[in-house]
Amino acid sequence: MGLLRGSPRRPPGPIRPLRSWAPPGPGTASGWRARPGRSPRSSRSMEPHLGFRGRRALVTGAGKGIGRAVAVALSKAGARVTALSRTAADLESLAQECPGIEPLCLDLADWDATETAVGAAGPFELLVNNAAVAVLQPFLEVTREALERSLDVNLQAVLHVSQIVARQMIAQGVAGAIVNVSSQASRRALRDHAVYCSTKSALDMLSKVMAMELGPHKIRVNTVNPTVVMTDMGRINWSDPQKSAAMINRIPLGKFAEVDDVVNSILFLLSDKSAMTTGSSLMVDGGFLVS
Repeated sequence: MGLLRGSPRRPPGPIRPLRSWAPPGPGTASGWRARPGRSPRSSRSMEPHLGFRGRRALVTGAGKGIGRAVAVALSKAGARVTALSRTAADLESLAQECPGIEPLCLDLADWDATETAVGAAGPFELLVNNAAVAVLQPFLEVTREALERSLDVNLQAVLHVSQIVARQMIAQGVAGAIVNVSSQASRRALRDHAVYCSTKSALDMLSKVMAMELGPHKIRVNTVNPTVVMTDMGRINWSDPQKSAAMINRIPLGKFAEVDDVVNSILFLLSDKSAMTTGSSLMVDGGFLVS
């Protein structure tokens, strides 16, 4: 921000086989984890001064796209990362790409399984709630199944996982950071996005309440709100030039976000570089909301 006119100027490990988590039976362990370590993969997203070395982190929806990139980036920075996905094949390939990551195969829509598995995998100091579904239907055609699945994953799972992790943080007496991955769709109505827009708007408000109530425990909560992101799926969904042009024309920077744009924003909000930031939404939208 510039100075007001007339104001004074001032100087400026080895790979282990993947096993899905299952509810424990008699004589069985309550969960499992792969051997901790660091990723060999380099990433321009990583900054050594962000201070993640040795910190425990949980990333949901880590099988693909943004969540996968966040998990790899945190591991590269020295964090001990647990990557959660409901797709075993994605976790298999992630474990091969980045052996230090601890994979956890789990459907977050299952409340009881989540309570047991996430509780056993912790405690954590950092949490990225990235898992989400986007079922696009015209308002008059929205189905009960689409609504329930979206609420289960986009809102209920965030609340529940955050409860489990925050209780662990409080019990351990450690300061923590939570980043919830929202969307520009939380702020702007989009055709055929009635359910998605609604769940992301609810996520933004949930994050603000979490920030207010968890702040006294030294736990910060923020959201990142991206525009269209060029993940593999994003490139497929927005490959039609006519469709993409209509959206890009509303973005002052004239382009969609790359995965690293979102990853870097998440890393900033997780790090002590944002130590006085909580209850905020960081727009990664190229100016979409101001156009």
